[in-house]
Amino acid sequence: MPLKDILVHTDNSASSEVRLEYATRLAEIHDAHLTGLYVASPMKRVATAARQTPHYILPDLGGRSLRDYEQKAKDLHEEHSEHVHLAADSARMRFEEPAKKRKVRHEWDYAEGAMMEALTHHARFCDVAIVGQPGPDSARRFGETVTDHLILSVGHPVLVVPNMAGEFTVGKRVMIAWDRSPLATRAVHNSRPFLRHADNVNILAINLKPETHGELPGSGICEHLARHDIVAEPVRIKTDSEKLADVIVATAEEHGIDLIIMGAYGQSRLRERILGGVTNRLLNDSPIPLLMNH
Repeated sequence: MPLKDILVHTDNSASSEVRLEYATRLAEIHDAHLTGLYVASPMKRVATAARQTPHYILPDLGGRSLRDYEQKAKDLHEEHSEHVHLAADSARMRFEEPAKKRKVRHEWDYAEGAMMEALTHHARFCDVAIVGQPGPDSARRFGETVTDHLILSVGHPVLVVPNMAGEFTVGKRVMIAWDRSPLATRAVHNSRPFLRHADNVNILAINLKPETHGELPGSGICEHLARHDIVAEPVRIKTDSEKLADVIVATAEEHGIDLIIMGAYGQSRLRERILGGVTNRLLNDSPIPLLMNH
């Protein structure tokens, strides 16, 4: 199945320009519809809470009376709403400019609510969701970033785009991190639209014994992809390094890879954070876009 419906998270961050350019070019390559989603966090209605506040506390909250405090809360809410709409308008213009430039079919979507829930909800109605790299200092809820939650919950590939400097290509040279696990198998099956548009596909096998099926050399997955008219070359590496994320990135850079495809969170997220698992390291630090599946 080809990519027909792409969602990209839009905001006004420094990395947004790269992410939007990447998403627009991907939509152009696949002749897909592109939706830009902006999520605004609503301001809590503090006036409602004030009605439950004892009168002797109100002076400490900046008001001489309940009515005075409610008016201040209303003014603050209106000011917040104005800023939210200004930010949303700015993000919309940043999204529409590259989409119109490349003549990509597109639409803008706006949601209010918690980022994690809103982004996950809208991401269910697309073929792939594109988000920015979370980074080590990202906000976490119960130890989970928005990107973590999206990868684990949405049920289809999530494309994580770092803040790349300079020129970049989109899915021309692809590398699959292959370990024969169910997650890796699912990643391969879900990424076929990307593989069909790639000029080169490499299968990275780290510390795996080579396999040969029939008369064709390879690791088995190469032959399988060949039956889907996808030519893939195996890359086998033996290493004693425990930092497999670094090995993956180094190998990708050596081969000029512009997209890494892999299964995500093969072990628990708690173990990932404590021991520095591959998914966690790559999500935070990879200079190369990641297409992740769980």
